Amino acid sequence: MDQVTPEQLKQSVQAQSSVRVKLGVPVALATIAVNLFSQSASEASTSGIGVLAGYIFYALTTYVVARHPGHLSWRNIAIGTAALDPIILSAWLYFEGEAAILIVGFYLFTILGFGFRIGPKIMRFCQTVAIGCFGLVLMGSPIWRDNLFFGLSHLILLLIVPMYAGSLMRDLRAAKADAERESKAKTQLLANVSHELRTPLTGIVSAAQLLDSHSNTPEANRLAATILKLSSSLDAEISQLLDLSKLGIQPAAGPPIAYELRTVINTIEVALKEIAASKGVELKTEISPDIARPVLGHPHELTSILMNLAGNAVKFTHTGSVTIQINLKAATERTYSLAFIVSDTGIGIPLEHQEKLFEPFYRIETGDRRQYRGTGLGTTIAREHVRRMGGELLVSSSPGEGSTFWFDIELPIASLPVVPVDDQPPPILAPKRILVADDNALNLELLLQMLARDGHIVTAAHNGNDALSQLALDDFDVVMLDFNMDDLDGLSVFQTYAMGRLHPAPTFFVTADTSSSTAAKLSKAGAAGVVYKPLTFDKLRGAIASVFPNEAPVARPDATDHGGTRLSAVPVEHIDPAILDLLREIKDQPEFLHKIIGDGIADLRDLFSQLSDAITDRDLHLVHHRAHAMRGVALNIGAVRLGAQCERLMDIPMDQLNASSERLHDELVSTWKEALQALEELRAPFAGTAHPTA
Repeated sequence: MDQVTPEQLKQSVQAQSSVRVKLGVPVALATIAVNLFSQSASEASTSGIGVLAGYIFYALTTYVVARHPGHLSWRNIAIGTAALDPIILSAWLYFEGEAAILIVGFYLFTILGFGFRIGPKIMRFCQTVAIGCFGLVLMGSPIWRDNLFFGLSHLILLLIVPMYAGSLMRDLRAAKADAERESKAKTQLLANVSHELRTPLTGIVSAAQLLDSHSNTPEANRLAATILKLSSSLDAEISQLLDLSKLGIQPAAGPPIAYELRTVINTIEVALKEIAASKGVELKTEISPDIARPVLGHPHELTSILMNLAGNAVKFTHTGSVTIQINLKAATERTYSLAFIVSDTGIGIPLEHQEKLFEPFYRIETGDRRQYRGTGLGTTIAREHVRRMGGELLVSSSPGEGSTFWFDIELPIASLPVVPVDDQPPPILAPKRILVADDNALNLELLLQMLARDGHIVTAAHNGNDALSQLALDDFDVVMLDFNMDDLDGLSVFQTYAMGRLHPAPTFFVTADTSSSTAAKLSKAGAAGVVYKPLTFDKLRGAIASVFPNEAPVARPDATDHGGTRLSAVPVEHIDPAILDLLREIKDQPEFLHKIIGDGIADLRDLFSQLSDAITDRDLHLVHHRAHAMRGVALNIGAVRLGAQCERLMDIPMDQLNASSERLHDELVSTWKEALQALEELRAPFAGTAHPTA
């Protein structure tokens, strides 16, 4: 049998059965009608009607069996029908008489159908049966003996056409395999690059936060805020690249919020104005004055679209201007109909490239554009965003005259106040009773200390079953469950807890798994939200505030003076440089810092050993599970590069694990050794304050 998956074989068998019912049965019924009303009842016509009735029964039976196979395998069904189809057709030709000449072409239709749907091997099997049966018809039927040359010509076609079709199939399959390999390589490269981008981005964000917190000048604070805002936008773009690498951009996360269109334009101006000015290009923005109210939606999506389009416009424009326009086309009490236009006076786009411009990885490699680099994904992502918002991204351009991109969408007018985006830290609320559950001691200790720092009353559960026991004994305002506990995962804990309650406490899942499929699964289960590792105060405070939206905030804890021992030189590519500040904010005691880093090293040693063995043994489930656990610990103590390595292993497919297990193992060992050295250097200044744990 050809190299097809069981699912592909199932689909092919079902498709063939549908063709018999939709095409073969009507032809058989029409032939029966002709025999009944146009001929006298003869033995030949009666036999022909019997064969046709048998074919109808066969077609309907195979249609039912293809959908309810019982104990029959798809392979056996395919082989059986590949033999029965030409046998029944031959009987039809034998008994039908001269009219059968009209349907002799069904042989080729059947043979090629099996070939293109399943493969050349089963096609050759069907061809062999068909040639043998048709040869018997030629020798045994008086009518076909009288038309011997016609029959022989068709017999030659049965020999030659499938052979030629087989060569075409081989070429087609080879081309398809090459295209799939190329696409897979591009996708894997995109995923790897996207993961690696997060490592330096973490350092950029941390440095900007430190600059913002330690600077007393408005200009420095403004620049730090700009860096943080653009870093947040870049982080979201990286997430979209990861989604694209998994064959689909995912919907925007979270509910729509109210925002001003001017805020989106300001963000783009901050990012591009100086770049444009350095080239002597003017960046202009125009918003219709009639757009006076905020809109409702996901501002990041719109920012992403316009940033992609305007960024490309600045890149390909050397003189003149780039203009971003938002025009009001129509308005009702509830919606704005808006036209978004990005135009430039740049080098333009040849007509033959304009539609292909939106294909993934497509780049124009002609003329002046050869000097520019890019992934070929910006316009693809922009078009997907626009389509999800209900519009269509279009382009008009002429070489040497510039380009115009535009799209029309409707946005609801917001009745709620504008939500500041990434400007204000989430509030701290009055103390809550919170249950936290995690089977990793380091993660649990960090979560306890961070929540206690804000005054919350925290109960710890050391695994899933412990969490269920605590939930049965007491009521809580908020529940935080690690998603990936060994004995009972967080989702099972939540489903068991919520089953018998009308109003379960808002439950958040703490996880290092940032995939959209996991987020969707947790949301569908009824989770209040997801808190992604590495944990920060803002993430925890934001989660709690989201389920108590009307509660007034309390005063923030006083900033701690981080005197005494300071962070020594640590390789930034392996350790988040802000991790020590975060740990000090939790508890500024040398023995705590030494212990928490040491506990992390000890946990990572155990997890590294388990993950290393799982890769060597090619145990896919254990690789995914241990990589998830190791990533969570790594991120919580700042080992960002090790965390990125583990993230790649969290959803690695079996074929890649089989093909690259040695390379993956070597990469993990190398990254682990470098991370361990960096962590030891991070812990070294606190030596002597506590007993070593690793």
